[in-house]
This record gives sequence, C-alpha cells and structure tokens, in this order.
Amino acid sequence: WYGISCDDEGYVTGIDLRDNNLVGQFPVYTRSDSIAVLGIPVPESHWYFTKYGLANLYELKTLDLAENKLTGTIEYRPLYNLRHLSYWDVAGNQLSGVLDAQVAPSLKYADFSNNGFTSMRRFEKYKVRSLQTLRYCDVSNNAIHQNATDILEIIPPNIEQFIASNNNI
Repeated sequence: WYGISCDDEGYVTGIDLRDNNLVGQFPVYTRSDSIAVLGIPVPESHWYFTKYGLANLYELKTLDLAENKLTGTIEYRPLYNLRHLSYWDVAGNQLSGVLDAQVAPSLKYADFSNNGFTSMRRFEKYKVRSLQTLRYCDVSNNAIHQNATDILEIIPPNIEQFIASNNNI
C-alpha cells in the first residue's frame, strides 16, 4: 500500500503519508478495521484512523503525517504502547491541545511544529526510557503559552536540539 512499509513478517513498520492532502480530525473513527489499522486514505482524501488501531501497530518505527490538514487533539495514552516508534512527525497540520513529546518509549525524533498546540505536558520520570532517548524535538510555531522556566524544567536531560521559537513563552 502507498505510504505503508512492512517487515518480512508483514508487520507495519512505517507510515509515511507526508504532504498527502489528508483531511480530518485526528483520530477519526471508522467501522472498517482494515482501513483504521493501516491508515489508508479513503475517498475524498479524508483520513480515517483510530487511536487504538494505531496503538496496535506494535512494530511501528516511523510515523510521518506532516504537512496535511489533520485537526483536533492527540490522545497520547494509547500511543505509549508503540515500543519501537523512534520517528514521529505531525508538523504542518492544524492539531491543537496539549503536546506530549513522550509519545513512545524509544522516540528519538519528534516534530510538532506549525500546529496550534497550546501547552506542553511535563516529561514524567516514570517514562524514563523516552526521557533518555529523545534527541530532537521541535515545537516551534504553535500557540504554546507557558512560562520559560516551566519549559526549561520539562526538557529531557539528553536532548540535543529543542526548538520552541515563535510561541508565547
């Protein structure tokens, strides 16, 4: 399928639907499990995907949904099961709400830039692995309204590049 990568055993390891004119709320629910699990675009360029379907892609390593027209908020808790996810890019959409850069325990690269996120969730010590693996995080060009001291306190110690420009910090 277009934009879907699988390993030799048939497990989905990558979803690359960058700049694909996907329209819809993240997540949008559908009754078709096959479409929901794989995130395949359906007629009229509307994207139907369930948060629980995505969370069941246990071998997923990369998820690139950047530069589309996805709206709504992201429910992160189901995504914490993505133990192998190392690359997460949702930049250039119309997402909003609270941003959580600890979306998966092996995450190394996270790009949330150019959306409408209003705040960042604290990096929690119980998620020690993602606290140690995250190297790059871009939250620039959002609507984040937080105290700079609070932001500095939530940046993981091992991060190499953290970009937060063009926010209300």
